[in-house]
Amino acid sequence: MASTAESVTGYMTDVQSPWLNELVEDVLKPLGEKGANHPVVKAIEAGEFPRDKLCKLMSDLCWVITGFPEYVAALAARTPKNEERIKSALLENAFVEREHPGFLAIMVDALGGDGERIVTGTDWGYEFGETTHSLRMIIEAYVYHRPWIEGIAATAVGVESVTPAVFNGFRDAMLTHYGLTEDQVIWLDAHFSGGVEEEHGNEGLRILDRFVDKDDIETQRACIAGAKLVCKGISVNLFDQFLN
Repeated sequence: MASTAESVTGYMTDVQSPWLNELVEDVLKPLGEKGANHPVVKAIEAGEFPRDKLCKLMSDLCWVITGFPEYVAALAARTPKNEERIKSALLENAFVEREHPGFLAIMVDALGGDGERIVTGTDWGYEFGETTHSLRMIIEAYVYHRPWIEGIAATAVGVESVTPAVFNGFRDAMLTHYGLTEDQVIWLDAHFSGGVEEEHGNEGLRILDRFVDKDDIETQRACIAGAKLVCKGISVNLFDQFLN
């Protein structure tokens, strides 16, 4: 039987470029597997992770994603002018993303945190750690300051292609072990049910396949580096800070 990460990332089969296959096989699948089997993730799934630490973890993640509606909209704005289908898809995604920080805030509140303050307060009013701060600044750097195609690699691929593998068991854990209700796990339902996140990741790979020339080794390496850095931040580093 395929592992969790393999079953989630196995959909990435319609992109044929050798460098993208390398990205999938050597970066995305291993990091998805590592995240899915991270000791913190396993402890959450078993209901053995302390509730206060879980609240802080989800609060950190909420602080990171508060900017995602803007990030996706910014990538839409930076899309080549005549690429109407891609621009429209990103704008639609940004419109959907506008609700997601609030959805996650509901979960944070249910765990005993102050999700509403994270979403409606100032960015710098939240007490973030170094890892969380670095992750958000890295994402923003790729979205706003690196070439557009690298922003796609870092976000649509680096984030959305592996998070289903990592967060796959969170919904059941929240309901079974941490006492949350169906209404309070709406963020998990919005992101990780019905293949929504998987398709966003797949679309990111298709964009890379289309816009990065097979002989443009420099851009290929830049995109792999961006996807790997953000992917590791989401699937490993975010959890590593709670090991001690």
